[in-house]
Amino acid sequence: MKRAKSGSRGVFWRANPRGTQDLRRPGLDPERGDWWIRWKCPHGHLHRELIGPKSKAVPESERRRLERPCPTRDAKPTTHLLVNVIDEYLKSVKPVKRSYRDDARYGKAWKGRFGGRALEEITAGDVERIRIERLAKRTPATVNRELAFLKRVYSIAIRDEKTDRTPFARLKLLREPSGRVRYLADEEEARLMETLSTDTDRDRVRVLLQTGLRKSEFLQLRWKDVDLKAGVLTIPRTKNGETHHIPMTSTVRSILARLPRALNPAALVFPNSVGGVDLRWAEKTLPEAVNAAQIEDFRLHDTRHTFASRLAMEGVDLRAIQELGGWKSLGMVQRYSHLSPSHRRAAIERLVTRSTNAGEALEAGAQ
Repeated sequence: MKRAKSGSRGVFWRANPRGTQDLRRPGLDPERGDWWIRWKCPHGHLHRELIGPKSKAVPESERRRLERPCPTRDAKPTTHLLVNVIDEYLKSVKPVKRSYRDDARYGKAWKGRFGGRALEEITAGDVERIRIERLAKRTPATVNRELAFLKRVYSIAIRDEKTDRTPFARLKLLREPSGRVRYLADEEEARLMETLSTDTDRDRVRVLLQTGLRKSEFLQLRWKDVDLKAGVLTIPRTKNGETHHIPMTSTVRSILARLPRALNPAALVFPNSVGGVDLRWAEKTLPEAVNAAQIEDFRLHDTRHTFASRLAMEGVDLRAIQELGGWKSLGMVQRYSHLSPSHRRAAIERLVTRSTNAGEALEAGAQ
């Protein structure tokens, strides 16, 4: 907006013989009129309002410019603003949802995009526009997680009778690529072990490769959940919200038996130098060793893929792999099925058995 006689953004003078103010300028007769303000709302409307004295117009203009209200489309008393509904939803899930931090990030983003708009004002076209913009910067999976958050907020709002419509009625989530499978080859593991500088680092990698622990499960493993006598690790609450028991291999059992065991059973098994969660090892030490070993496209979570892939290549049943890795559904383990040749070989071998049996039956009939 251009600066007017006021010298302030959004404040301008409008002459009117019946105005309440006098505009005095050197060398000119006083001019009768009023001070007005103008601002643009989130809907793109340009609004003007008569204020009167300049002393009130300047601060009021600044307030409207920041709050950006829309008098022509103000929400009715019975409608609910998206901002408030998101805040209520986040407050309700904070004590119980493990992924609350992700939800808080999604909520902040959606509040910034749709400002003070009511639930009924947001259309499928608005959401689609945001999706197209996000796809230029993020993967389909990430965009789907953001949309799923807003879809959940609307579902709760409909349940609580705060609205009767959702912009997702005709909007489908994006198709995501199949799950990523990157496992460590034997020669890559050998190079990684050579690159790691200490036996402690190498032992940590061996534990990851032979337990299939997720990053958070590994870093937060506590001595009270390690039963060396029974040879079992217990994850009190997995990503799926369930308790998971993992049998130890002889290697894992030997490694944990050698570690100094803290008197406090709640102490971490793999802590940092001050006894806390060792994020530095997971986010700096290991990635640096992977790069030094010239291993491409490999992350800490891929040790879990390696765990499952090696079991599949050894002919372990997919159901057993699911139970050992703590996957909630068998569909999550299907990605490793191509690495298990035994069950496919046995299945296709049935064609030979069928042909043999059919031939024997024909010969018996001929006799």
